[in-house]
Amino acid sequence: MSIIGPWEVDRLLLASAQEANVLPITSRCDSRCVFCSHRNNPPGIATVFAGARSLEEIKRIVAFLDPDRPIIIGESATLLIEGEPFSHPAFREILSLVRRVHPSTPLEITSNGRFLTAETVGFLETLGHVFLNVSVNSASARGRRLLMGDTEAQSERVITGVRLLSRSSVSFAGSLVAMPNLTGWDDIRDTIQFLADNGALAASVVMPAFSALADRDIFPDGEQVYGELREFVGSLSAELPCPVLVEPSCVSDLTPAVSGVLKGSPAWDAGIRRNDVLIAVNGRKPTCRVEAWNMLRAEGEIKAEVERDGRVFTVRWANGIRGDPGVTMEYDFDPARAQDLRRSVMDYPGKSVLLASELGHVVVGRVLESMSIGPDRAEVVMVRNHTFGGTIRAAGLLTVDDYLECLASQPASRPEPAQIILPRETFDSHGRDLKRRHFSELQEQTGVPVLLR
Repeated sequence: MSIIGPWEVDRLLLASAQEANVLPITSRCDSRCVFCSHRNNPPGIATVFAGARSLEEIKRIVAFLDPDRPIIIGESATLLIEGEPFSHPAFREILSLVRRVHPSTPLEITSNGRFLTAETVGFLETLGHVFLNVSVNSASARGRRLLMGDTEAQSERVITGVRLLSRSSVSFAGSLVAMPNLTGWDDIRDTIQFLADNGALAASVVMPAFSALADRDIFPDGEQVYGELREFVGSLSAELPCPVLVEPSCVSDLTPAVSGVLKGSPAWDAGIRRNDVLIAVNGRKPTCRVEAWNMLRAEGEIKAEVERDGRVFTVRWANGIRGDPGVTMEYDFDPARAQDLRRSVMDYPGKSVLLASELGHVVVGRVLESMSIGPDRAEVVMVRNHTFGGTIRAAGLLTVDDYLECLASQPASRPEPAQIILPRETFDSHGRDLKRRHFSELQEQTGVPVLLR
């Protein structure tokens, strides 16, 4: 955690608003989650604790938010640590201020649920266009005590709060960090069922990730739990009334398979179910999940050819103006980004090396194959995270050091690439990683052109 000057905090606040439409409110959190990522950061990671922002500061930042995109509260988009938004003593005044400036812009708020009283839920209803992401983690007092340090009263408040949401006009989804070694698989299953029974639009099951500095006695075996968790979610009934997502998705192909369908949605009523594969949408064949999801959200009539257990059939429905059919799909790769990547590779003479994370390298390779880019033009090299270690595998937590170590470990016999392409998730808008080192250091030390894609 870093202590920085007020000017740098102001810069991060503005960057959050302008780049991600995030409104930072407070870095303070009232939970003691065993899986909290900030507890076991290695030295040199430049996270910033900024405390609770004043109303005057927030008023200034609100003016920079984009009214045409959802305003996000309770998530971090920069080095600023984001805490529990409802714990801010002026939370209602803040939301009322946002609503006065942006009367109809959707608000997406992430919370641990401890403050969801009847009065608070009623207040959210009056604001309108509010969507909550509730980090439930467990629907039992025992599970929440083990995972978050909750008292019996705090657990009961969260469970009651979710039930209040189910009877309100406030839409919400729930999430849980899966720690079967602590809570058991039955607790995870019961929590998913609890969210589904109470009208959650989705239940996200988050794979636990921890650095090498974490207490290994707390976390499940990293190599084993990834496969077990995907198998567990896959065993859930396709008739479950809300989609269940695994995060991160860890997909290894581009098959446009449905990961979940909301009961009562247009797609559900048409007959779409989890694990269905979309062959075509309105006569077009999707190349990946992201493209298929975008196709399904088109306004008006939808005609989809679907494959299930080797059988192909056609379903139809009509989307409204918002174009939300109620289908969820795991994220694989944005087609627009794929085309940008193709141009970067094919327009540059020689062979490109694409450095990719442990979670992303397989799907990046599939993208190259789908665009008929052969190994003579591009090669994907997996980068391990030595900065954090443990089970940290995502591109967003890699550093310049990790990339340099990966390049240094390549066989001396391997020809030098013409260019190196890095995932943009590692770096902020100024090209700096979590240690505030610029990606251009790779070019300086290797002598090979480097770009972000």
